[in-house]
Amino acid sequence: MCTLPPVGNGAGGWTRARRSSTRERTRDTIVETALRLFAEHGYVGVRVEDIARASGVSRATFYKHFAERDDILAELLGRLLGAGEAIEPAGDGPQQRVLSLLTQIAERMRRDEVLARFIYSLPVRHDAVLPGGPVAPVAIAQVQTEIESGVDAGYLRSDVPVDAVVEAVGRLFEAAMRDWAEGRIDDPVVRLRQFASIVFDGITSD
Repeated sequence: MCTLPPVGNGAGGWTRARRSSTRERTRDTIVETALRLFAEHGYVGVRVEDIARASGVSRATFYKHFAERDDILAELLGRLLGAGEAIEPAGDGPQQRVLSLLTQIAERMRRDEVLARFIYSLPVRHDAVLPGGPVAPVAIAQVQTEIESGVDAGYLRSDVPVDAVVEAVGRLFEAAMRDWAEGRIDDPVVRLRQFASIVFDGITSD
């Protein structure tokens, strides 16, 4: 019996769907292979050529999916943190709501503890997941919204650039996760609270 293309898509839509599926499988293979190589040889010891060869693709195919090796790290971080998922913050003021967002991101990440510890043990900075980064989780973008709202409401100092505050918050999150991943602390949320207190005590208005 002949199998027809999906109703409404036409043969062209069916072909595009197949191409999309193939592209996604290839991308997933590259990411999973890269993760295995990073774990075996260390992040700095793995080249694009190594990833492409182990994935069974050419360098040209690799570059169709990723501009550079660091983009794979960004992809892993995006998947780990749930790049497209919003979080409902709790609390009355911006400090409580920002801390709620960061805490929930950290808890979400700990569900995949092995990958999380690996990612945050790497000797690289994770600019990709900071506000404005290519794979920044929606929740990280929410942090900026909460800080802007705090400034507008007069709760936070208006003479401190919002971008600078957001950058500091993003860095404190990464620092807390690194401390946890490298075994210096048992609970990243405790460190997050400590760092957040330092940041907000410095920017809270009278």
